[in-house]
This record gives sequence, C-alpha cells and structure tokens, in this order.
Amino acid sequence: MLMVHHMTNKALRILIADERHDQLLRIEKLLNRLDYYRIAPVRTFEELSLLTSSTYEPFDLLIVNRALASSYGIDMDKFCRERRQILHALIYESPTVPLALCLDCLGRIIYASLADAPNASELNILLNIIDPPPRWACLKTLPWLCEVVRA
Repeated sequence: MLMVHHMTNKALRILIADERHDQLLRIEKLLNRLDYYRIAPVRTFEELSLLTSSTYEPFDLLIVNRALASSYGIDMDKFCRERRQILHALIYESPTVPLALCLDCLGRIIYASLADAPNASELNILLNIIDPPPRWACLKTLPWLCEVVRA
C-alpha cells in the first residue's frame, strides 16, 4: 500500500516573543501539535533584538506580540521588515488590523498581522505557506496505483 504523508521541516527555526509566559506556552504547544519543535520563546524586546541581530542564524518565523516593542517606541512592522534574521513574521494583537498579509514579488511572506493571538487554524495556514507540504502529499492511496505497483 502506497502512503504519502506531509513531512514538516523539523529544522524550521521559530521565535516566539511575548511578555506573558502563559501566551508563550500556549503558542508553543500549538506549534508542537503541528510538529514544530525548534522553538525559542523570549519575554523581552531586548532578547528579541539580540536573537535577531546579524550575528545569529536567521529565524524562519517570528511570532510576536505587537505590544512587546511599544514601550520602546519601536514600530514592530518596520523592525521585522528590516531585520534580515527574520524571514517571516506574524505580529499579533494588532487591534486596528483584523488580518493583513504582505507578500513580496516572489510570493514569500514578509509579515502577517492578526487582531488577536493566533489560534491553531491560523498557525496551520501560515505554516503551510512557509513550509508547504511535499509536491505529492495530496495523493492518498489510489487503488489503481496499487494494482500497477503489484504488477
């Protein structure tokens, strides 16, 4: 029997930044349920800034609470776009933006914004764009294909 499964990229590096410990844990657990485990949680803007400095390996995805940088007067959208160490960003708790998704000319996500913290469905959609399933993952066991393989 031929079975094809979606294999996520276990090497995908994800950074979560939020002052609230409970929110960090909730998002990390949601990511774990989606089979993502290379996750670094941080609680301060200083940690976020340090980890996204040019001397470190880039993060494939930053999931960040907009309020984390507000007390510093920093525009989180601009911060994410200007940091080369942030390949994709999801900025949440953006009350004026119910959902915004910006793409560059290659279709690569630059950043996404949500009004509230992300839920499992929103994370799944975003991660399927960033880390798409293999080309043939949509194939399931096909009876005629099994017959061809057996012959």
